[in-house]
Amino acid sequence: MITFLSQTTAAQSSSPILWAFIFIAIAVVIFFIEIFVPSGGLLALLGGLSIIASLISFFMHDINTGLIATGIYIVFGPVIAWIAFKIWASSSLAKRMILGEVDGGGEFAMQESEMRRHERLDQLQTLVGCTGETITVLRPIGVVRINDQRFDAMAESGVIPANIAIEVVEVYDNQIKVREVSA
Repeated sequence: MITFLSQTTAAQSSSPILWAFIFIAIAVVIFFIEIFVPSGGLLALLGGLSIIASLISFFMHDINTGLIATGIYIVFGPVIAWIAFKIWASSSLAKRMILGEVDGGGEFAMQESEMRRHERLDQLQTLVGCTGETITVLRPIGVVRINDQRFDAMAESGVIPANIAIEVVEVYDNQIKVREVSA
């Protein structure tokens, strides 16, 4: 009879430790699912509650076990989270989720954009010295017509009314700077 009671007590005392590890496993699975499922943080909250449930189970087993588990969670929790984030951030999945591209397409797009910017700047540089007229009032930015094309332009100084003759004096950072032509 005494052996039966000791077995029952051992089984009952190991039950909370078993539940503690089950809750840890549940938390890991929930945090893993959180990466892929947009839940607005609900899954992260459930994972956190599972971690708290595992701590409670550790404390139900024994105070020392609970304190050791708490210390391990405090020390290794952030370290494991940081390592997991670093590993995840270097994966192709993370690069697709964060940057949208994996194969260096972003660099190609940047070069293409820079090439188009230089072409536009070269096109605008040919307008320096050309004359035209304002379509809208330049306060100091407005629309002008030069060689039968509309451009956004900036007045060199002050305000230039609409339908006034202007001359392009400078092009800087894709911005045309004009001044009123004296009649």
